[in-house]
Amino acid sequence: MDAYTIVVYLISNFVIMLAYERMMGVFFEKRRTTFVVYALSLLFYFVPSSIAFLVWGVPVINMSISFITLFIVTLNYESSMKKRFVVMLSSFAIIAVVDVIIAAAFGTYQIGLTYSSYINNRMSFILFGGISYILALLMRMFKDIKKGTVNSSVFFIMNLLISLSSIVILLFGFMYFPQMLLIIFTIAVFGINVFMYHIYNILSAAYEDKLKSALHTQEREYYFTQCQLMQESVDRVKTIRHDMKLHLATAAEYNANGKTGELGDYLLGLLGDINASEVYSGTGNIAFDSIINFKLKTAAADNIKVKIDIHMPPTFNIEVADIVIILGNLLDNALEAVAKVKDKIINLHIKADKGNLFIKIENTFDGTVIYTKGKDGITEAITTRKNSSNHGYGLKNIRQAAKKYHGHMEINHDKNVFTVGVLLYERVTAE
Repeated sequence: MDAYTIVVYLISNFVIMLAYERMMGVFFEKRRTTFVVYALSLLFYFVPSSIAFLVWGVPVINMSISFITLFIVTLNYESSMKKRFVVMLSSFAIIAVVDVIIAAAFGTYQIGLTYSSYINNRMSFILFGGISYILALLMRMFKDIKKGTVNSSVFFIMNLLISLSSIVILLFGFMYFPQMLLIIFTIAVFGINVFMYHIYNILSAAYEDKLKSALHTQEREYYFTQCQLMQESVDRVKTIRHDMKLHLATAAEYNANGKTGELGDYLLGLLGDINASEVYSGTGNIAFDSIINFKLKTAAADNIKVKIDIHMPPTFNIEVADIVIILGNLLDNALEAVAKVKDKIINLHIKADKGNLFIKIENTFDGTVIYTKGKDGITEAITTRKNSSNHGYGLKNIRQAAKKYHGHMEINHDKNVFTVGVLLYERVTAE
């Protein structure tokens, strides 16, 4: 291979590296490393893969190096290990399809596991890089795959098997299939992979719509309850005003006759009627008020001591769906925890100040805490319920919602009190 051809190959491989980078954006939603670290990981793919091809040219070595270096690139993103593994195989399979078609089209595609008479045609290198990058850009139309809302094990296994089968078919097709049959098989492999991405994209979008629909249903329920509470408050004030003279006359009669016991019982009864439909939050921010009042509407009947301290403006730039997730889950977890103890206390503190929103909720609990470690050792779920695989996902959802506003969640507890704090930053412009 002459020097000019080597330069063309290196440029082509650099473009392929960019194609892989584009494809990572199809599967992953958020990068967790700095740009410098990410760029170095991409170069870690480019340099070893280029050396392997130019120095050894052994397919099994080339593939092994590509697998390892691509997997390292996936570590830049927030995801599960199994998804990283599938993304690495899927990305390699798609690029390999282009490689096989071009090699077969140029008629120099004989290859084995330990030897290769790989094409040295400059035009083939140019086409390989260019088509791979264009294909990666076209795959960006699958906008919902990256959301990762479909976590079915069956779907994961199917995706894994299709990717592995595609690579095996391409490898052995290279060795044993005649040119035309190889091209047909390669196109079929490509079609199966694209179809799989299409199905995954549809399922992710459908599941996302289902989640949004469920949140909207919750919002409507909260708002309806808030409207009922507001109407009840108005009716209660009207009733009190209408019967005020009668109540005062009755109280004065008890007092004049020295019936202090009866007077006390009567006044306590009036206070009970007034507090029967207590409005815990009346800031004017309909989203916060409705969720708090809905969740705590039976707190008094359940003998829960509630202390609310809220300083909220009528408007705050945070999506209602995220308020439902964060505040709704916090209150649900607190109510569930206090139901297990005799001393039922919930303290809720919310303060909005200079574009920052701080939410802290404290509640008594039975002292049992089980930590669940997620990826990279980060605590993703904390549960106070034994033998429950679903419990704890509320806190995980709160953490994910907080990240949208560049915020974070902090959890503390002692033997009797469980505390969760959430800090959010008001979104200045819509994403």
